[in-house]
Amino acid sequence: MRNPKETKTELLFWDDQYLTKFEAIILEKRDDSLLLDRTAFYPAGGGQFSDYGHIILKDKKTKKLTIKSVEKTDNEIVHYIKGKIDPEFKTGLKVSGEINWKRRYNLMLAHTSQHVLSAFIVNLVNVKTTKAMIDENEVVIYLERKISESELSTVLINTNSFLLSGKNVQSTFYEKSKIPEKIKAILRGSLGEIDTPKVRIISIDDLDQSLCGGTHCKNTSEIGIIIINDFKGDSINFSFGKKALERFASINLDVIKTSKLLSAKPAEIGKRMNKVIEEFTELKENNNQLTKILLKQKLEEVKSNPVTIGSIKIIKDDFQYAEKKFVLQELGPLSKNTIAVVIVKGPILVIVSEEKMLPADELIKIFCKKTNNKGGGTPKIAQAAIKNTKNVFAMIEQIIEEKIIEI
Repeated sequence: MRNPKETKTELLFWDDQYLTKFEAIILEKRDDSLLLDRTAFYPAGGGQFSDYGHIILKDKKTKKLTIKSVEKTDNEIVHYIKGKIDPEFKTGLKVSGEINWKRRYNLMLAHTSQHVLSAFIVNLVNVKTTKAMIDENEVVIYLERKISESELSTVLINTNSFLLSGKNVQSTFYEKSKIPEKIKAILRGSLGEIDTPKVRIISIDDLDQSLCGGTHCKNTSEIGIIIINDFKGDSINFSFGKKALERFASINLDVIKTSKLLSAKPAEIGKRMNKVIEEFTELKENNNQLTKILLKQKLEEVKSNPVTIGSIKIIKDDFQYAEKKFVLQELGPLSKNTIAVVIVKGPILVIVSEEKMLPADELIKIFCKKTNNKGGGTPKIAQAAIKNTKNVFAMIEQIIEEKIIEI
């Protein structure tokens, strides 16, 4: 069957969405693609990604081209080929096409499950789907506004019950002026945006009537269930079929393990986790306060006993238990001719310098060159990520000594 807006290519997937092999004639050969007089390869469109597969010379089955994508441009269905096209593929020759059925079937399941989910969101929450990204492993739909978790929960329950109940899926072409009023009343999609006299409508029982040119399975029971991978209020990422079942099993076992760890019933995990997060936040704040007290005591001690090299005072110590910002806050402003060399959580080497002749960024640069580390900064403060803290202070002192001699 040709689509309502005539193409050079007859679209076989509209007559039989389960067709995996077909015969055709090459209408045109291009540098990276072929045009055929008929095809079962679905071109990317409507959010659904294109089919993959092969095109084989009818009389030379060893001559095979790999389809990397299929696109519809104006009135052409373009089959893009992976690599160079064998010169034996010429205009007018007969070829056979073979669909990558595993991918095609998953795309059919994905697209049909998207219709059902979007229909329930409209019916139960009155929110439309504005866009969909339909691939063989997962689907992402984008909504016109955010919905709540409780609303999504209701939608998900109804969607999975409907899918498992085994509802028929049909595709029908209608003259725009002859669409039954019963269908038109609940039709998803805009008839005004279609400039052809005929339209294709996908019907799923009494739930959904949608303008759609994609491929779909015959019955919702083929899909199985869907499971949410990610939810951001106005976007939903979900898996379907076998992958959904596998993920459901994994999550179910994780929930049981987590409930045991939290000493809570599975249904109480959310409430218990909120309590754990509150306790963790409190402990973290207490730890920060203790760290600051310890830092203050430690820094007072090292500041009162600096290492002296010539006229330069060096404050140094290892504070790997503390964040950089806390150490610098407690360190405070340095007096003239003073350099602070500290190791903080990371571990990160930090140099703070109040000696113009010994800028921090230059000292870090020399250190990094000697140790094959990376770092940088300003004359006042510089840092470098380090893997090994051994002999770091001795090395910095040596660098300072060498720089003083140069000065």
